[in-house]
Amino acid sequence: MASASTSETGTSDAARRGPGRPPDLEKRQAIIDATLDVLAEVGYASLTIDAVAKRAGSNRVLIYRVWDSKVLLVRDALFGLAANLTLPDTGSARADLRDFVRQHVDHMRLPAYVNGVPGLTVELLSNRELFRDTWQQFIKPTEDGFATILERGRRRGDVVRDVEPWVLTRVVSGITTGLAQTSRVSAEEITDVVMDAVLGGLIELTEG
Repeated sequence: MASASTSETGTSDAARRGPGRPPDLEKRQAIIDATLDVLAEVGYASLTIDAVAKRAGSNRVLIYRVWDSKVLLVRDALFGLAANLTLPDTGSARADLRDFVRQHVDHMRLPAYVNGVPGLTVELLSNRELFRDTWQQFIKPTEDGFATILERGRRRGDVVRDVEPWVLTRVVSGITTGLAQTSRVSAEEITDVVMDAVLGGLIELTEG
C-alpha cells in the first residue's frame, strides 16, 4: 500500500506542482512522524500544518510541496501505516484471520489513529472523489488481503460460508475502532471480540 499523495481532484500532486525537487525520504518521514505525534496529542481538528512543521524541524513550504492539504497529510500519515501489514499464510484460515485481524487492531489502537480517524473520516465522507481515491489506495489492499485468506480457506475446505471481503473489512474496522476508544480494552481482548463476532456470524469454518 503506497502512501502516494493525490489531490482532491484526482490529479497527482507531482503532475500539478511542476518543476521542483521533491523532499528526500528522510525529511518526508520526519513530517509523517511529526503528524502522528501531533495527532496523538491534539486530534485531527486541532492539528495545524505549522505545528507539524515545527515538530518535524521543517517548514510549511516543504510540507505543501508534497501534500496539498491537511486532510491529505493526515490521511497518508494514518493510513500509510497499513503498508507495514503483512499477509499471513500459516496453512490455517483461523490462524491467518487472527493474525491479520491482530495486525489491524494494533494499528487502530495507536493514539494517533484513535484521535485522528474520526475527524479525518468526516472530511473524507464529504468529498466523494477523495473518498474513492482513499479506498483505492488504502482500504482495497486490506479487502484483498481478507479475500486471499478466505479463498485459501475455501480451497483447503476450511471456509464453508462465503462472505464479501468488503463486509468483513468494515466489521473488523468498526468493532476495533469502537473498542479502541477506551484504553481499558487490550489488543488481545479486542482481537478476541472481533474473532468471536466474525466467526460467530460472518464466517463459518470447519473444525480443526
